[in-house]
Amino acid sequence: MRERITYFSPQDADMDPNQLEINDVKVQGPAVEAVREHKITLTLPELPSEIAGLLRDLDQLQLRWATPASYNTLEPFSSRISPGLHVSYTPIKEDHDPEKLCTALQAFGRLDCSSPDVFINLSNERQAGSPALFFYNELEKLDGFAKRLGPVVCSGPTAAECRKQLQELKDAVSLDMSYDSTSESVKIQALWPLQKREISVPASPKGRTEVGILRIGDAPGMEAHEVGVSGVLAVIGETKTPSPTMFAFAARHRAAPGTFTSKFQQPTGLHPTLQLSLKTTAPPLDDGAECAPYAYFTFPKVIFADRYQLADELFLASKNLAAAKYVSEPVDLEAPAYTTKEWGSNVLLELAPPKDKAAAKNWTVEVPLHLRYLKPSPTGKEEAGIPYPAVFWACNGEQDVGYAINPFDRINLGYDGLFNPGTTFWHVSPKPEADGRLINNISVPVVTEGASQWVGVGTAVAVGLGFVWVLMKLMGGYAKSGHGTIKAAEDKDKKEK
Repeated sequence: MRERITYFSPQDADMDPNQLEINDVKVQGPAVEAVREHKITLTLPELPSEIAGLLRDLDQLQLRWATPASYNTLEPFSSRISPGLHVSYTPIKEDHDPEKLCTALQAFGRLDCSSPDVFINLSNERQAGSPALFFYNELEKLDGFAKRLGPVVCSGPTAAECRKQLQELKDAVSLDMSYDSTSESVKIQALWPLQKREISVPASPKGRTEVGILRIGDAPGMEAHEVGVSGVLAVIGETKTPSPTMFAFAARHRAAPGTFTSKFQQPTGLHPTLQLSLKTTAPPLDDGAECAPYAYFTFPKVIFADRYQLADELFLASKNLAAAKYVSEPVDLEAPAYTTKEWGSNVLLELAPPKDKAAAKNWTVEVPLHLRYLKPSPTGKEEAGIPYPAVFWACNGEQDVGYAINPFDRINLGYDGLFNPGTTFWHVSPKPEADGRLINNISVPVVTEGASQWVGVGTAVAVGLGFVWVLMKLMGGYAKSGHGTIKAAEDKDKKEK
């Protein structure tokens, strides 16, 4: 097992390396404003046999979770996904049964994922090597995951310290778990937000623990597409004094200036409009790269976008939209939520900022959506939460700029597979409208439970009345067509005879 804990501070942060205490069991230091990343790399033999057996049936697996709470971060941790749990994977066999994976995912909570129809097939429009199947589920916190995972991975004399570290996940803002069959290794990365925090890292009892205390800054020979850092490194049990370091690396994900908010226009009805308000300009690139703004949405099954409506160029232009670049399939435009098998849908929209530079500093985008019918409720209303999208500028670059050597790189986020490998993503920070949450709540009108009983009766009555009306019309038409006159003439002839 390899373990890496990194503290990243802003460029103006002041931390004296001489204040660090380094010994065979820990690294301790003063409080500093920083983002904290904890990364663990494990091989299959180091995992519990049940988990290792599950992974051997897969070519690759990615689990991505993001908090619904607003938070601040720094480069190189600028990448964003919609709040919730995102699961993508590629099975080795085509007839793979997802039930075993779904059972393992219950560690996060009660997830409805046992049926193969719940997962959506990712299209061939994505980069080669991207996962084949995808599933999403709302997930507020990781508290339950940490509690359920403790008995599985924590044992022996270090169990108490292991459980303590797991409990720290309740304050994390993102969690990534990745596996690929080529390396047969599992990588787990957790991130904590930018805030004042004490430097405290215990040694791992089962492997190597590397600690980095870094800050953003320029490095010698750094190029425009790179991020520079400087600071100190230490390996617990191997070094007694921190080693200075300074390096630069190409970053796939960068921080763009500005912010955006998301809200539903009122009143919503069954055809709500989601409005994105942006305070942003193009990222500061002067190397001739082509850049365009995008929004990548993750819609639960209760709501969807109509791909045919989004194909109308004039309609899109009126909403400050340029094009619908991707809509996952299938999306049934008529089915109610309670008969829809898929978890929901993903949509990638290219945005169209105003051409006037002054107007482009504050502009809005309107996304037309449609609510599905839900089951009746006692109140006639149901609440649904729609996660914020990921909003970014995508800038085309060279096919190979060395992203793979970035020690903090992040891939397979859903939208990155829809662009060429050399794309740089400049992320616009989300700003919540209220209560500090990156979730848009919407009240969905539904039939009340009492009224639903009368709906069936009313339908039957309406059908019956309609049948009687049609029958009367047919009889009236029969009489007017002359059949009645002919019958009367026949009766008259019989009497005369």
